[in-house]
Amino acid sequence: MNRPSAITEAPPHYALRLWIFYAGYCLFTGISLPFFPVWLQARGLGEIEIAQVIALPQLARVFLTPLAGFYADRAPNRRFATITLLVPAAVLFLAAFPAHGFWALLITTGIPFTLFYIAMPPVEALALTGVRRFGLEYGRMRMGGSVSFVFANLGGGALLSLFRPEDIYGFLLVTVFLAAAIAFVLPVTPPAVRAVDDAAKPETRSSREVLGNRAFLSVLVAVGLLQGTHAMLYSFGSIEWHALGYSAFQIGAFWACGLIAEISMFTFARPIAARFGAHNLLVIGAAATVVRWAVFPLMPPLGFAGFAVVMALHGLTFAATFVGAQHTIARMIPERMTASAQGVLAMVTGVAMAVATSLAGPIYQALGINGFFVMVPVAAVALVMLALARGGVR
Repeated sequence: MNRPSAITEAPPHYALRLWIFYAGYCLFTGISLPFFPVWLQARGLGEIEIAQVIALPQLARVFLTPLAGFYADRAPNRRFATITLLVPAAVLFLAAFPAHGFWALLITTGIPFTLFYIAMPPVEALALTGVRRFGLEYGRMRMGGSVSFVFANLGGGALLSLFRPEDIYGFLLVTVFLAAAIAFVLPVTPPAVRAVDDAAKPETRSSREVLGNRAFLSVLVAVGLLQGTHAMLYSFGSIEWHALGYSAFQIGAFWACGLIAEISMFTFARPIAARFGAHNLLVIGAAATVVRWAVFPLMPPLGFAGFAVVMALHGLTFAATFVGAQHTIARMIPERMTASAQGVLAMVTGVAMAVATSLAGPIYQALGINGFFVMVPVAAVALVMLALARGGVR
């Protein structure tokens, strides 16, 4: 798609400002993903309660993200929309400091986390405008988030080794306020460019029309199941490692291994997809997921190296699955319906993740690290669904 003739250059430092925002935003996620469950445990919550607190914003974002997109499209600009979501998220998170008990923590963390999560769509819209209208590279802008996530895993883990688990709240609070502050540096899309983008949006299609292909529906459900199997890791991986005696820095290193593998897959996604094909990538991701959760409970005797290798499989279990799903959409769904297909995929994976996170609590409470074995048949079901759908996936 060509740039509008009236605009030949992007606003000053457009890509850099988005890079900085992604970096600031992912500092918070780089701390919260590995260490938020540990903080909840330090506040006295049990396994089931921790899972419910984590699941609430995941489920809420499924239903609220479309509303956030609707709001962002009608706000004065997308920077304004992002600011008006992140600033309240940061301010409301202050209420979590004195909070103790399940209901207090559910509310004081669930609301700000939800606002934080749904602030991303308007930023993604800004990034895609840069791609479509100014010829910028999405990967380079988004790389700021990947770099800061690794830094947060390692740097945050190193710092937290010097503090108590209770002190994790301070790191979360600083990084959520930092993300809100950095939102003020986001670029504002020129009105002429935004008008052209709005006019070029694909016509919205119903979910029923998108789901008319049974093979595509099978792929959606399989991807949702595969992503949902990660809920046990996201909720209780750090807690398990902490119980095994690993330091916060080592726990951060485990998460960094996974993200580095993920970045590597995304970096070479195009040639890899061309070499193996979208459906084969999905099958590889599903098979790796079966292996990952089958061996995860067996890793304690192998120590740090064993868990590091299992975490590196994230490049297949998450990233290869994600890339395969995106290329499947590109191959199977008409251009005019890709936005709807992405929305349905996000809804299916979001619901699967929220449900799996809620179930992870009682599973981990009953089985501990052996609870990861429960994820194996779920991944196996997804693998079978993908095998049966092979004939219908191009």
